[in-house]
Amino acid sequence: MATYEHILVDRQDGIVTLTLNHPENLNAMSAEMGDEVTALVHSLKDDNSARVLVLTGAGRAFCAGGTKSNLQSRTTAGSKQSAPKVFYKKFLALRQLEIPTIAAINGPAVGAGFCVALACDMRVVAANARMGLNFVRLGIHPGMAGTYTTPRIVGMAKACEVIFTGKLYTGEEAFAMGLVNRVVPQEKVMDEAMSLAREIATNSAPIAVRLAKRALYRNDADLLEAAIEVESEYQAYTWTTEDAKEGITAMTEKRAPKFQGK
Repeated sequence: MATYEHILVDRQDGIVTLTLNHPENLNAMSAEMGDEVTALVHSLKDDNSARVLVLTGAGRAFCAGGTKSNLQSRTTAGSKQSAPKVFYKKFLALRQLEIPTIAAINGPAVGAGFCVALACDMRVVAANARMGLNFVRLGIHPGMAGTYTTPRIVGMAKACEVIFTGKLYTGEEAFAMGLVNRVVPQEKVMDEAMSLAREIATNSAPIAVRLAKRALYRNDADLLEAAIEVESEYQAYTWTTEDAKEGITAMTEKRAPKFQGK
């Protein structure tokens, strides 16, 4: 059995629980964490005993997105900034699973962290959790397939609102918009996610479920790849702008940014 340093993996009665395990920095995403997510996905592809995957975060957060040090370093890389699609794909490997995936959003899910939740099939969220795609508030283009998954979930008009405002929503607000499937008190998030997972794992024929998921996401791979290519190019460009430097600086200084369109 594989050992991991950045994630926790538990298997019980056909349900695989994947926990992002860096609570000290709100489970911020790193390349090493992404490598372990990818490795787990590959191990599950031929595992017929796996029926459902539940994704959550350790401690009080689901996932705070990219690490602060990574964000700051990207604004100083200038024209040498590499396209981030390789990083995206590490976490979006979850999209390759044929079994249903459920994000149990137990706390803050921000930026790329919320994108990973949107890449799952279903979402159960804490009523008081805060979540959203805050990329434009940092002066950068959305990434991690957020421009693809969001309109697919809530439609174009609501997706435009979510992405253009960069607003963070409560669990209740996210549920009202259709971004998540179920909203419950924070202490019941995992219970509710596991209840949904057990309903699928226990009562639904696994071959039928896998084929149903394949039908629901037919042509998804090509469209997702195209979205990743565009986002990677556009995000890499925005990292070179003065607005990105201002956005990240404002975030670290905990003040409102003053964007100049440069």
